[in-house]
Amino acid sequence: MKKNFLKYLALLFITAAFFPPYSAGLNTDGQTESPDYNEVLRQAVLRTLEGEDITLDQFKGKTVLIDFWETWCTPCLRSMPTYQKLLQEYPDNFVVLAVSPGYMDSPEQVRQFADSNDYDFVFLFGEALAQGFNIQSIPFKVYVSPEGTYVTSIMGSRGPQEDYNKAREIIEMFL
Repeated sequence: MKKNFLKYLALLFITAAFFPPYSAGLNTDGQTESPDYNEVLRQAVLRTLEGEDITLDQFKGKTVLIDFWETWCTPCLRSMPTYQKLLQEYPDNFVVLAVSPGYMDSPEQVRQFADSNDYDFVFLFGEALAQGFNIQSIPFKVYVSPEGTYVTSIMGSRGPQEDYNKAREIIEMFL
């Protein structure tokens, strides 16, 4: 047991020597740095499929799901009926912003998908917003309160039922 503790202690010292605090998500004062997601949301300008700019202020009063997705993303597509069901269950309290981060889909592919599917989502383009959240992979979901503040973000999918349960839990927090 003492050997394991000494190995752990040695590893800790080596790590501290080679990786200064700022490389571990800390600033030079040793404080954790994280993006101000509320500021990212306040500054967000998204583009509609028709090319018009919109902001998240337009959705105040509703719980907002910003769902970063692309047409080739199977887990993204599998959860879309789930979110449609929630829109029908909470029509006055919930909105889905299906945001293309522009990784691989062209604007035309996104428009074609939106036109050929019967979802009541607000389909948008949001490369700058994806960068603001430092999104490295999709699906990636960001929940915003009816007041317009950041609630949480979730990378990946836990399957349609778990995605439904989580979204419903968040919606009902604000009812």
